[in-house]
Amino acid sequence: MTEWRVMVVEDDRMVAGLHCRFVSRVAGFSVVGVAGTAAQADQMISALRPDLLLLDLGLPDESGIGLLRRLRAGGGTAEAIVVTAATAAQVVRATVHLGVVDYLVKPFDQERLRQSLALFRRRMAMLSPSRLEQVEVDEICSDGPNSHRWLPRDLSEDRLLEIQRTFRSLDGPATAAEVAQLTGVSRVTARRYLEYLVTIGRAQVSIAPAGPGRPSKTYVLAGQLSTAGP
Repeated sequence: MTEWRVMVVEDDRMVAGLHCRFVSRVAGFSVVGVAGTAAQADQMISALRPDLLLLDLGLPDESGIGLLRRLRAGGGTAEAIVVTAATAAQVVRATVHLGVVDYLVKPFDQERLRQSLALFRRRMAMLSPSRLEQVEVDEICSDGPNSHRWLPRDLSEDRLLEIQRTFRSLDGPATAAEVAQLTGVSRVTARRYLEYLVTIGRAQVSIAPAGPGRPSKTYVLAGQLSTAGP
């Protein structure tokens, strides 16, 4: 499993400590440093090369937006989750334009932060191939604090991506049983992931009679609808 390096940029020591303790309890993430000012963050980002910043915008020496702009202008690849009390539309718009993973308004609970970390992990998994298909680009571009439907706690990001990749390898619609066989999960588990994809608009389900008993359900990814046939 990839270990993602997180740096907390927060001037309130108590809040920073809470962030650190929570992140350290999430599998696949570790805190590599804490910065209390933008100037300190600049130095630590260069030295520590974090993958992700938990970035407070209300820093004592400079807005976190300025820090993020400098990072982007310098070609920095670290992603950022904004954590702030600021809710002004122009502030939110500025951070969205800078490509933040998520925008958390203080105070927020640990579950909401867990969801943000899951969104970061999903984005990085989607960007791991050297070349992306159009449907994958569409999914990455549609992610964001206003458009992403959070994955339920009992579903896995890695398993969801595996099921989506399996779909892309198929020529057309498939049943839950077929997806289960290809991915090595139970039919019930496969159906739960498929229904989640339908719920968030990334798949479509068709129901057809299949003789005695329950009707048969087939699923297809939204990006394949134009080629899946009637």
